[in-house]
Amino acid sequence: MKRLISRTLIRLLLILCIPMSLAAQRQIAGTVTDTKDRPIVLANVYPINSFDGMATDSLGRFRFTTSSTFPMRLVVSHINYHSDTLTIRKGDPMENIRIRLRETDDYKLSEVVVSVSAFGVGGKQNKTVLNPMDVYTNPSGNGDLSMALRQTPGLQDVGDREGFFVRGGASWETAVTIEGIRVKRFFGKNRFDAPARSRFETGMFSGLSLSTGGYGATEGGALSGLLRLRLAGKSPSSVGIGISPLFVNGGGGHLSRSNRFYIEQNASVSDAAYIRLLLKPEYKLPGTNRSYAYNARTIWNPTSQDEVKGLFLFVHDLSSSALRIPSPATAYMLYAGRNTYGFGMAVWRHDFEGGKTTSTLSAGYSEDHNRLHRQLEIEPDIESTFRTVERDANIRLRFDSRIKAWRLSYGSDYTYSEAKSSVREDKSSALPTLREHLVAAYAEALFPLSNRISATAGLRAEYSGLTESAIVLPRLSATYKLSPSSRITLDAGGYAAPGDYYLSHRIVPQKREHSQQYNLTYEWRPSRTQVLRFQAYDKEYSRLTTLAPDGTASNLGKGYARGLDFFWKASGLIRSFEHWFSYSYTDARRQYLFSPDQERPDFVAKHTLSTVLKYWCAPISSLFNVSMSWRSGMTYHDPNIASPAYLNASLPANFSMSASYNYPFKYKKAGGVLVFSVHNLFNSDPTYGYRFGDKPIGGVYPSVRISTPYRQFYMVGLFINFGIDRRQEIMNTDIKIKSR
Repeated sequence: MKRLISRTLIRLLLILCIPMSLAAQRQIAGTVTDTKDRPIVLANVYPINSFDGMATDSLGRFRFTTSSTFPMRLVVSHINYHSDTLTIRKGDPMENIRIRLRETDDYKLSEVVVSVSAFGVGGKQNKTVLNPMDVYTNPSGNGDLSMALRQTPGLQDVGDREGFFVRGGASWETAVTIEGIRVKRFFGKNRFDAPARSRFETGMFSGLSLSTGGYGATEGGALSGLLRLRLAGKSPSSVGIGISPLFVNGGGGHLSRSNRFYIEQNASVSDAAYIRLLLKPEYKLPGTNRSYAYNARTIWNPTSQDEVKGLFLFVHDLSSSALRIPSPATAYMLYAGRNTYGFGMAVWRHDFEGGKTTSTLSAGYSEDHNRLHRQLEIEPDIESTFRTVERDANIRLRFDSRIKAWRLSYGSDYTYSEAKSSVREDKSSALPTLREHLVAAYAEALFPLSNRISATAGLRAEYSGLTESAIVLPRLSATYKLSPSSRITLDAGGYAAPGDYYLSHRIVPQKREHSQQYNLTYEWRPSRTQVLRFQAYDKEYSRLTTLAPDGTASNLGKGYARGLDFFWKASGLIRSFEHWFSYSYTDARRQYLFSPDQERPDFVAKHTLSTVLKYWCAPISSLFNVSMSWRSGMTYHDPNIASPAYLNASLPANFSMSASYNYPFKYKKAGGVLVFSVHNLFNSDPTYGYRFGDKPIGGVYPSVRISTPYRQFYMVGLFINFGIDRRQEIMNTDIKIKSR
């Protein structure tokens, strides 16, 4: 009897659940148009925090089914229009919804952005071709901003060194700024045969823009490229943690009830003990390899016209490594490093009455203390200690005004930098402290010439206290709009900066190094989810730093870099797939440092090719990612080859393939993402160069090959958040929406 009653109750519950589940599925339909009632094609329509959604058809129509609950927030977005959010409550009509989007100012011809050769991430400008999730889901990047950006055209993947090597330029030739404040040491230190990660996590920023060619007169200090970073905005209060074999991190953000004040703090500890399991036999990590990091970010709106942002970062690194040396052949050199880095900045932005002028006052300060101890393993008495201290202060005042169709930017900068170094071997020696005072003023105007043509003209003037010289740098840009989805741009400009060789080569800059850049860009953007870009460029160098055989430095070097860049990114051309493909051809030569004549530098490959593929598997709610990169060989110096050239030998080409898996999930009030990645799937063993001995043995200089410390690298991470459903960063990707 009891069994019969139980069966009856179960059947009754099932019958009741069927209509309830059917009722939970709601159909939403409507049309998206512009302000003139013209249909908008490929606008994305989706409920927030949901896997449901679609792109509008050729008539601007959409129709889909969702299980989202009331009140439902429906997001409508398109790259050429201001996004809109519609709140649907219980009882509101869900058929024949009419949504109008207003065209963005940045899409109008008279507002073409200045930095036409930039690749933007997370911004709303037309230059945007990547989004923040491209950094996190790129298997080659391992969540690191700099490693992920190396797969964009114009950047070289050198392999054993950190930095942005842009279009034949050295790493110091690309500057990094946060809200206009210069970041002097963006990367960590004391890493050997492997690039150090960036000290700043991508999650701190809402947008980033990498200029691999020309950039506007409002910025300076870079010969080749510029990475601009914008601090992220406010978020709802939340707590998050992350766990992996390499690190543990945690933090949280708090938003005041008035929504005027937000503060976010994060701390992390990483330890490289796990990496020892993956090292090649010739590499060792004998001591402590641990890092402690803390960052805090604040946003305050005291009035509707004012916004104050702040950022503080503190990093303390302990590192150790043992590297094989050429002679004796079985010996190791032991390295133990300790690095402490601090960075702080504040930005105050004020909108004047009428909204046509905005002032931005920003200031920043950073300090870097580094100690590196070196000791020969078989002879501990042979040792040395290197110490460096760097300080950098920056203050900046900028005004942005709008007069009808014209945009004006003008202001001034002041930068103070200081560096000192000491070496203790048999006897201590120290370099004199290097101090630089740099004052700059600039003005720039963007204006329309016709309905299809706009131009930008800028002028930047700088005075350097170190070189006791002033310079004026003009920059020009013109854009011709071929169609609503395509444009062609030509820009030219002069750039100058003192070389960054003081701590590495003990060279005091005597003059600024110069570059003249010319860039021709064609961009086709038929939809929000597709962009195609070609770019040809010519960069001429002068006054490069050279070293004579006796060690005397001068600024007699010249050089050039010419080439082609190609980039294509698309989502949904194949159901549930996204891809980006980039290729760069670089012809670069320079008379530089030890090179007696113009030679291809050891950080330039003629051909660079990279591909990223992403697949969203809806049945299991998972994102699969694969990245491949190939580059031709680079040059290096071999003292065993008799040649008038300094860089007289070539390395073999390098190929690498990596993969990752992302699984977003939700359990009660916690949302999270599980990440698994494998770097270097095919166990390739690249050669990045050779370390040669100081003296020949039997007429031959002994050498040790430089390669990656490990062949394959495995990474597992679990990220959980309470308060913000971070799953939407993966769930609301273009490939998911387009596959519906």
